[in-house]
Amino acid sequence: NRCTEEEEEEEEEESEFDENDSEVPVYHGSRDSCGEPHGRGTLKWPSTGNRFEGRFAHGAKSGRGRFHFSDGSVLSGFYDDDCLSGWATYTYPDGRVMEAEYKWGELNGAFVERCPDGSPMAFGRHEANVRTGFLQLIDEFGGVLAGKVEEGSGGLLSGDGIAYVYPDHATALIGRFREGVMMEARNAVFINAVNSHEIADKSLNCVPVYRYREDYPAIYQFDESTGDRLSSFPLVPDAYEQDRVYVAQSLISGAGEGLFARRDLSPGEVASFYNGLRVTHVEVDARDWTLNQNTLSLDEETVIDVPQSASSLDVYCASLGHKANHSLNPTCEYAPFCHPRFGNIKCVKVLAEAAGPGLRKGEELTCDYGYEHKVPGTNVDDLPSWFNKCIPNP
Repeated sequence: NRCTEEEEEEEEEESEFDENDSEVPVYHGSRDSCGEPHGRGTLKWPSTGNRFEGRFAHGAKSGRGRFHFSDGSVLSGFYDDDCLSGWATYTYPDGRVMEAEYKWGELNGAFVERCPDGSPMAFGRHEANVRTGFLQLIDEFGGVLAGKVEEGSGGLLSGDGIAYVYPDHATALIGRFREGVMMEARNAVFINAVNSHEIADKSLNCVPVYRYREDYPAIYQFDESTGDRLSSFPLVPDAYEQDRVYVAQSLISGAGEGLFARRDLSPGEVASFYNGLRVTHVEVDARDWTLNQNTLSLDEETVIDVPQSASSLDVYCASLGHKANHSLNPTCEYAPFCHPRFGNIKCVKVLAEAAGPGLRKGEELTCDYGYEHKVPGTNVDDLPSWFNKCIPNP
């Protein structure tokens, strides 16, 4: 028979507590008259550094408790008869947080994951510790991958009817994905939403419904560029981009073509995409500036390059970000973006501090190219002549 709560003893010596783990943890805290953990106490696993702090009832975790893991992660929630039950919070070592429903110690029910700043990363459900049902994955750039988790996929978004939703949450590419990678999809637009109990966050308690766009019938697939292949479908435009910008003669003298707003653009809005060949900084630095007119640094290793041979829209129009001209008083900036078709690239984003609506319809989009390059082995600037003319005299 279990000892009653009245028989609790406030003993503080250490004792072993077997939880059917490979290592028997050490218990420190209150015990009942039978010697079992009872009341507030701590379990420690010396070899791993993991520990549990919370309340016990006659040997079982009961009530509020918190696991601290050696990697810095924390799992806190309510325990019933030694099992985590109800809503619990798991904090990752990097500060990300998952709030999820548990039943009898397993993830069962709705969940939401958030970035360290509190912005949402994922919404969905678990069943027996595996993601299931309708799932939404939100990337750091505002895009959303959404759909029903295929049975047997291990909680990954694979199969038909998966949607990548652009940051406007209205434009989408819907079709067949494999483990989150777009295999075959068509353009679609949001039309409605239906109620669903499968979304944890009350502000997103509906499943979006889309219709295919007849004005963009093309089939899209993941098509990341290489060092010598710009695109498998260079003349297939991006519908999201085409709704926002167009190319025309620049208002900047001698600049050639420029990029313009097709409609009003809001501050912080992603307006265009900058895809290109993936070449190294060493290759770019060794070339003459005349060959680097459409180059943009992607990261420390890679530069995106739209070669002169593809500068005409008759040759390449899959993305238009390279058409934005330079200005010391820019209206936009380059920012990282993960595109379902192009992969990791840069985008042209309206400056967040832009006044009023950001950009009016018909205004030109410009970016500060920010060129910084020296003649190898010297402190002498090596910049294109046209760029030097833009720099004001000291």
